[in-house]
Amino acid sequence: MTENQYPCEHVVLVEDELHHRRLFPNDDVRFFIVEIASHERTLCHYHPYDYVMYVVGDAQIVSAPRDGEPKTLTYHDGDCELSPAGLIHVVENLRETKFRNLLVELMPGLNELQRGSDPRIVAGGGTVEAILEEEQISVWSLEMNADTQVEAYGPAIDVRLFEERPLPKHPGDITVKTHQVAEISWIPSCRALLRSDLDRSWRVILFQLGRTEEQLAAVQKRADEPMKTLRAHADEPE
Repeated sequence: MTENQYPCEHVVLVEDELHHRRLFPNDDVRFFIVEIASHERTLCHYHPYDYVMYVVGDAQIVSAPRDGEPKTLTYHDGDCELSPAGLIHVVENLRETKFRNLLVELMPGLNELQRGSDPRIVAGGGTVEAILEEEQISVWSLEMNADTQVEAYGPAIDVRLFEERPLPKHPGDITVKTHQVAEISWIPSCRALLRSDLDRSWRVILFQLGRTEEQLAAVQKRADEPMKTLRAHADEPE
């Protein structure tokens, strides 16, 4: 019997795993920046919630689940995927460069939030591309030319990669935290203008949170519908 190359007897929560740096915890969402150095591996850790991962830079890893066979996975810069809750695994970086990703956990409170309107360019030039659309979250890639403004609506997490700073038109509305991989802003349920530098283009990843107005209305309609009991069915005439 061969020894398990990725032992998982001792499991830690994802927030206690040293390569996962939690930056934005609240009732609705938790945001992590993940960095795994070349040929390093994580502790065996547990993801208790559904989560979205956005990969920064090309990467190749091994994901070794506790209850399954290790898988070698190759990612390209900008890949984005949703993973279900419950995963327990070890991750090993196979490349000579760091494995970096942005990880957004989808907390139960997101079920009650209404997602804002889609982002759009209001001045300057660039592209706005939807790269993931799920019931509780949509992810957008904003490629902003120099001197460009994008209108964005919260609740959302706005991520400017590689220490570059997105400045809202009204700074008091947005909380900003700095990190060596990215700078992260929490946008509440309001409108914000993201403005690029006069002489540099920007790359921004926008995680819009909550359900659309139509999805919330459908959920409420189902909740308001009366439930038929077994006796009600039995009393119906044949």
